[in-house]
Amino acid sequence: MPFTKAQLIKYLGGPALLAVIGLALFNGIFFYNEAGFATHVRTIFGEEKVVEDVGYATKWFGRATPWKKALSVQSVLTEALEKSRNSDSDNDSLGATIEAFPIVFLGNVDAKVESSARFRLPGGDQFLRIAQEYRNPENFIGTALVPAIKETLQATASLMSADDFYAGARSEFAAEFENQLNDGLYLIKRKEVRGPRGALPHQTAILQAGTEQGSFGDNSASQFVTEKVVDAKGIAVRKQQQFRKYGVEVVEARITNVDPNPQYKQRMVKVQQALAELAVARQNRLKEEEEKLLVTARGEKEVEARRQETLRDQIERTTQAETEKQLAIINAEREKGRAEIEKQTAELLRDKASITADATKITADADAYAREAVIKADGALQPKLDALIAINKVWAEAAAKAPVPSVMMAGGQSSTSGRQDEIGQLMGVLATKAARDLALDMKVKE
Repeated sequence: MPFTKAQLIKYLGGPALLAVIGLALFNGIFFYNEAGFATHVRTIFGEEKVVEDVGYATKWFGRATPWKKALSVQSVLTEALEKSRNSDSDNDSLGATIEAFPIVFLGNVDAKVESSARFRLPGGDQFLRIAQEYRNPENFIGTALVPAIKETLQATASLMSADDFYAGARSEFAAEFENQLNDGLYLIKRKEVRGPRGALPHQTAILQAGTEQGSFGDNSASQFVTEKVVDAKGIAVRKQQQFRKYGVEVVEARITNVDPNPQYKQRMVKVQQALAELAVARQNRLKEEEEKLLVTARGEKEVEARRQETLRDQIERTTQAETEKQLAIINAEREKGRAEIEKQTAELLRDKASITADATKITADADAYAREAVIKADGALQPKLDALIAINKVWAEAAAKAPVPSVMMAGGQSSTSGRQDEIGQLMGVLATKAARDLALDMKVKE
């Protein structure tokens, strides 16, 4: 038997109503806490608590406001912000994405900064204080975190110029941003520094009219710098971040992009062009220097080659001269040795001759002495007799060999002597003469 519409409503309406009432009661009494969330619960009984455990918890028809334990705040440029707003993704109170706000560097150069910061909320009573103070994550992000990020970015930009930032201080800027966001803002003061007269001003971020490329700043020798305020102990004075009083920790802080104003970009284009020209000129100069060094090296190579050849010839000549010198020394030593030997031989011969002469002289002296003694003994009779005999012998031989004349003439009749008598007379005369010459005394001494 088919049921009518009224019967269906009668039989099914009750259970459905009970189910709806039960679901409403369940949703009013219980809620589910997701992982990574802390829920601020306010019941109808006036009870206020924090639920951090994952799973179902009671709220007793009160209000349960979920808070992400780690909140992220990003600042992006307008184009990226529009894309984020047009996207269908729901951040589920994970944080906030705001438009990049301008900062001003030293030198009055403004720029927009894209940054990213992540914060970790505390638990327990400290989280309850935050929930009671700000009621929901949007208020906490909009009134506590975003202003702190903006103030920190501006305070960090006041520590350096845009030229310093783009000249290599990007990492320093990011480190100072995270440091000040976590530990507090530096208190700084502006101070005028006057340089010496005629000194070139330091570079600033704005190219002044009438100045040469690469020389920037006003035309005065003074400039304004910022210094950190320090206490009596020399420690920098800081302004504490308000959210740090609630126990909120800075997990990370990053600077992703800095977009300066169009005027500065144009100036940077000119600077880049000038740097490019400077780099080309520097490369040309280096090329010329390298070519100069190459020519110098080649010349030095040739000079060194010639010097080595000259040195080699000099060494050869010196070696030859030393060899000749050594040979001459050796020959001289040999001749000197030979002369020494000859000298010693001559000295020996001289000594021998001297000894022989002395012996001969002694012998001759002895003979002379003996003859002198004999002569003194007999008046040199025997030599004289020997001499007389020799003389007579010579005359006798001469007379014996005298030729006989073929014609003989006699004197008178009374002459009885012949040739034999003449020779006898002549021999007698000669013997007498010889005896007289020899002073021969024929008398016998008694």
